Amino acid sequence: MDPNDILDFLHATARSVGAEVTSPWFYLQFGLILAAAGIAFAADTGIRARVDMTSFAMGWPLPLRHFARVLIASASTAVFAALVIVARIAMYHSTWPSRSYLLMVSAKLALAWLVIRLVTSAIRNAFLVKLVSVSAWCVAALSIVGQLDQVIDALDSVEVVLGGLRLTPLVVIKLGLLLIAALWLTNIASNFAESRITRSTDLTPSIQVLLVKMIRMGLLVIAIAIALGAVGINLSALAVFSGAVGVGIGFGLQKIVANFISG
Repeated sequence: MDPNDILDFLHATARSVGAEVTSPWFYLQFGLILAAAGIAFAADTGIRARVDMTSFAMGWPLPLRHFARVLIASASTAVFAALVIVARIAMYHSTWPSRSYLLMVSAKLALAWLVIRLVTSAIRNAFLVKLVSVSAWCVAALSIVGQLDQVIDALDSVEVVLGGLRLTPLVVIKLGLLLIAALWLTNIASNFAESRITRSTDLTPSIQVLLVKMIRMGLLVIAIAIALGAVGINLSALAVFSGAVGVGIGFGLQKIVANFISG
C-alpha cells in the first residue's frame, strides 16, 4: 500500500469521525449506549446473585447445560445487546437510519462477542480462550466497521523475502492462528489415541509409552506442515534451514535419543 493512500485514508477517516462527533445524534446514541451498559451491569449483578451456577440446569443434557451456564455468565453482554437493538429499532423507524449508526455498530459488536464467547467455551485452556476470543472479535470489529479489507492490504504490503520465502505480517498472523488451532486439534487427537492405547492389555507399558510419543510427534509434524502449506509457505524453501537445524539437533540429542530407545 502506498504511503499516500494511507494518508488519504486517515484523512477521510478523521473527517468522517469529526462529522459524526459534531452531530447531536451522536451524543444521543452515546447516552443510550451508556444507559444500556448500566442496566446490563445491574441485571448481570442481579442474575448472578439469584442463580446458583453449581446447581443451575443440573437435570439438563450436558451440552445444553454448558450452553446455558455460559449464557448466564455472559448475561451482561446479552442484556446490553438486546437493549441496544431495541433502541436501534426505535430510532430507525422514527428518524433517518444514519442517525442510529453507532447503535447498530455497538449491537453488532456485542452480538459478535456473545457468539464468540459461546463458541470458545468449548476450549478448556484459559489462555487459548482469551487469545482466540480477542483475535476473532478484532476481526469481527474490523469487518463490522468496514475496514477489514484495508487492514488486510496494509498487513500484506510490508514484506521480507528470504530466498524463496515471502514473509508479511499477514502471513505471520495467519500462521500463528493456524498453528494454535492445529496444535489444539493435535492435542485432542493424541489424548484420544493415548486413552485407547493405555486400555490395551496386549501391549507392555514401555511399548504403550513409545507408541504414544511417536503418535504425538507424528501428529505434531503433520499439523505444522499443514499450517505452513495453508498460508502458502513452500516447504522446500525451508529445506536448507531445516536440514541445518536437524543436523545440530541430531548431534546435541544423541544421548537423549539413545536413552529413549533403550528405555
